[in-house]
Amino acid sequence: MYKNVITSENTDDSHKEVITSQIPEQLTQIGADDNVEAIKEHFKWVLANDFYKDELSAEQITEMESYLDSDYQDEYEDLPE
Repeated sequence: MYKNVITSENTDDSHKEVITSQIPEQLTQIGADDNVEAIKEHFKWVLANDFYKDELSAEQITEMESYLDSDYQDEYEDLPE
């Protein structure tokens, strides 16, 4: 998974609200063991993109990361030049 594929250069700022507004409900769902694998993949994708991650609270990031393997960031790669 590439890091920072989503940027202000290729995505409208209004899209931040679309993605970040999903996080509270997804945290509720994953806490109830609902749709776990899909939500974990979405969390990894959101956390890989500073465009979205920077809009989240530290508490949200910590809670999202609590559902991921400790080495989840090892899957991230820089975009090829």
